[in-house]
Amino acid sequence: MTEVWDLIVIGSGSAGLVASRTAARFGARVLLIERDRLGGDCLWTGCVPSKSLIAAAHAANVARTSERFGISTGGHTAVDFSRAMGHVHEAVNTIAPHDSAHSLGELGIEVVEGDARFTGRNILEVDGVRHSFRHALIATGTTPQLPQLPGAGSVDILTSDTMWELQKLPGRLVVLGGGAIGSELGQAMARLGSEVTIVNRRDRILPHEDERSSALLQASLDRDGVTVLHGREATEVVSTDG
Repeated sequence: MTEVWDLIVIGSGSAGLVASRTAARFGARVLLIERDRLGGDCLWTGCVPSKSLIAAAHAANVARTSERFGISTGGHTAVDFSRAMGHVHEAVNTIAPHDSAHSLGELGIEVVEGDARFTGRNILEVDGVRHSFRHALIATGTTPQLPQLPGAGSVDILTSDTMWELQKLPGRLVVLGGGAIGSELGQAMARLGSEVTIVNRRDRILPHEDERSSALLQASLDRDGVTVLHGREATEVVSTDG
């Protein structure tokens, strides 16, 4: 007789992990399916690396503005961007074991690597292996969308997924989008030394938050020297190399 899972979760990001752990603690038989890396965006490209980068940027900003507290840094704050990114990767590697198959297995969660495909009512397959279930949760997340602009193929466009591979601080950085991700990464990079411009198609930063929050963040970006172009859209990418 085919084994029936109480819950099958597809995707091991924040939602998938919380659902799997919660169900397992209530005694459910849980199968977690992941095609890439356990931990999902939050661990590898989202919450953990971004907040680690923000922490490094905050430290740089505190050092740079310490004169107001009567503390002198000699008038110059040096940022070793490679080491800052090393701090980011160290944070990720510290947390990764908590999202590992071994850690999940201790809660009774079975982890399978592969692509899931629904083949019938309460049935799916993972790389040809059939699984039956009572409930299923699809928590596959999202991926960044590259801008479809003329000339976009002439440069290496970074995304919130790929920027963690940087080892050298960009002298100038243009961020497309004034939402939460664009704002936090833009401000962090500015505090670490990049000349940052945020191109925001809306009339204020953080357009989905209340106006007071937008104003507070805008004032902070202004202090950090970030240029924000409101009501603008990128129309073309032009490479100036060579």
